[in-house]
Parts: sequence; structure tokens; C-alpha cells
Amino acid sequence: MRRVTTCAPITGEAYASNWTNNVPEILAGLSNTSAKFYEFGKSPGDQGCDATNVTTDTTTFCVTKYQKQNIQTPYTIRATTAYDDNKNASDFSPIQDFQVANSDVTLISILNQAKYAGNSTDPLFKALNETSTNSQFYTAANDLSFLGCTEQYQFCNRGNGRCTNLTGLYGMKESIDKGVLALSAKQQAIYTVMWKAAWAMSMQWAITILSDDILLARDWVFTAKSQSSSPLPPDQWILESYNLHNLSLAVFQRRVNEYASPENFEIKPGVSSLDKIIRQEDPNLAALCNLQKIRSTTHMSFSILGMVIILVVGSVLVLLDWFLVQYIFWFRAMTHRRLAKKEDWTQGGTLILHKQVLEARGIGPWNTQDWAFPTLTKRFLTFSPTEAESEASMPLDQGQGMSSDDQSTAYDRGKHTAMPQHSSVAETYSFSEDKTSH
Repeated sequence: MRRVTTCAPITGEAYASNWTNNVPEILAGLSNTSAKFYEFGKSPGDQGCDATNVTTDTTTFCVTKYQKQNIQTPYTIRATTAYDDNKNASDFSPIQDFQVANSDVTLISILNQAKYAGNSTDPLFKALNETSTNSQFYTAANDLSFLGCTEQYQFCNRGNGRCTNLTGLYGMKESIDKGVLALSAKQQAIYTVMWKAAWAMSMQWAITILSDDILLARDWVFTAKSQSSSPLPPDQWILESYNLHNLSLAVFQRRVNEYASPENFEIKPGVSSLDKIIRQEDPNLAALCNLQKIRSTTHMSFSILGMVIILVVGSVLVLLDWFLVQYIFWFRAMTHRRLAKKEDWTQGGTLILHKQVLEARGIGPWNTQDWAFPTLTKRFLTFSPTEAESEASMPLDQGQGMSSDDQSTAYDRGKHTAMPQHSSVAETYSFSEDKTSH
């Protein structure tokens, strides 16, 4: 199903009569009042004006001086709808300017009594008049403001690719009743549920039920019973139009859900709404109740088969990691090739090479429990140069001819003044460089 909503502000004063004096005021049954009539199309009876029973032939809305002086709510909203291809369901017969082909036309009037803390240029909520009591507040520029909207609907059969024309609600229904979509019995049942939901989503009913609360502009009012309001943005009418369309879609979704799970409420003491539901005799319509799935926070829907597959496959993978994979790594670590690579890596480490150089100078013994970080076995040993010529400057062949006793003088337990450790290390690396150059 497709729904298209198009809205635009209407310059209502172009269709307004002059103020008519001495007309009866019927809201409170008081003395006569003055009234202005807005002539968008003829309404049956006196439906075009609820404030007085004196109207013109094409009155659709009206406003009286009594309403402007006594109504304290910031916004009072009214709506009237003309359905395409169904005059009996229509609220009025629009004049030529508001006859839109293949569309349902809804006109919305707003009696704006709000007092804004700043002027507003929005065409639907225009407020440019400073109040007489406080120049910091502004009131509506027009006695009534209007928003006109058209609604169009389209149904398609994805099975055969056929669609109805984009038209009014009843025009779309007439096309389907004539067999344009060639629906099967099951598709016809689905369409029946969707059409009832589409009927309920009409903008006319949303405004009838929610009344003044449907306007987003009420969110800017200071308090629940106040007329004072913050200034509205210049595109407020666009936000209101989007909201009307989205509310209609929400009603459509809810109505489809309620077909399978109707709301339970008390009509009168001892009588539930469920007691008044007419059970479907069509087996295809009855079957839809069990086919619908509705998102709910109180229930969860999941696949038992999918959960079992996840648990089984996951368990197998965990067991493979515990046994097979670990065994493969252990087997590879025990092979000759692996051990050779490990030995080569061990002997080529920087600290291992450093240990080998020091051992060549008679410095030891070493603790090699942690092969990557060899340490001296004895603690608190300091290195100091010998009394003789430093070995760093000694010829290589002379150093090689020294006895082990002579080499052991490279360190002791404090016979000589302790030198900074980095000095010995520097001498050791000097020896390494001499040996390499040789």
C-alpha cells in the first residue's frame, strides 16, 4: 500500500466574508454576536459553523467575536473532509478552487489565541500584532488560519505487478472491487484488513480524536493552561504536515495489529470490548489472526533449530581448539627442525651474545634458567680496571696469553675503588670491537 499526503497553508482571508453583526450566539446561549464566515464549500445543515446557526450557502468554517473574547485555550482546531468518489461520506462539497482530482481533500482551521514571546513569520501561525497589555508578546495576525491537505492511496499486487491508480480512498476501493488487481482469496482477505486500517488512518479521524492535541505547536506553550508560548520557527507548518502524515501511518500499523490482537477495554460495567467482536466466518480472514507476528516486549521469538546448530558447532570448535590444535603445536615444537630453529634463535639473542663476550674475559658464573635473560650468579660484584694496562688497549695476542688467574682480576669484591658500571661495559665492548677488527 502507498499513501501520499500533500499539504499547504491557505490564505483564508481571500475566502472570508465581512463581519456579520447581530447573529445569534449558540455556544453559551448568550446575546447576539458578530461572525465571519469562510466559504470553501457547502456543508450539510449547519455543520460549517458551530458558533451560530446563521451561515452563508458555502460556509465551511466560521469565527465569532464571542469565541475570540472567551476561549482561553491557545489553539482550537477543526477539520472537514471531502472524499473523492463518495459524496455521502464527505463533510462538505468544495468550491472549484479546492476540487483536486483523484484526491481526498481535508481543510484544517486553527483559532489561534496564543500569545508569543516574539513575532512569528510562519504562514500558519503568523503572529505580528503586539498585545495591548504587553508589547513583548505577539498575537495572531489572522482571525483563523488554515492548512489544506490532500490524501491519495494506491494498492498493488506484487504477484502479477498490477496496481490501482493513485487516487482517493474510496476510488481505490472501487477499482479493487472491480477486480483490477485480480486478487486471490488469501490476497483478498489481506486487502480487507488493510483497507479497514487505511480507512481509519484518514486525516479526518486523527483530528477528530486528538483534536487540539494533534498540534506540535502546543509543545511550545509555557504551561498546560497557559496561552503564552515561545516563538515558533518559520517552518512550523511543515513540521505539522509531517506530523499529520506520520500519525496516519502509526494509526494504520496499530489497526492492522489490533485485527489479530484487539484491545480489551470496558464499554460499560460488566461488558468488555472483546464481547462485541464479530468472529470472522471467512476461513482466510480467520487464518490471518494466526499468521500475524507483532513486536512485543513481553515475548521473544527465536529459532530452536538455529540455536541448536550454534551450540553444537560452537562446542565442536571449542573442543578442537582444546585438543587437536594444541596437540599440533606441541608436535611441531618437538620436531628436530623446530628445535634447531629455537636453538639458533636462543644463541643469537642480544643478551646471550653479551654473556658470551663476558665469559671470554673470565666473568662468571652465570644463571641461565631464563635463557633470554642470563644473569650473574653472585650479587654485589663491581668491575674495576686492573693496575696494569687496560685490557681494552692490550694487543689481542697478549690478552689471549694471560693465565686464568690474571684474567680473574677483572672483578673482585671491593679490593679496588668501585667504578661506575657503565665504564666496565664500555671497556668490554671495546674488546669486542678489537676482536672483530682483528
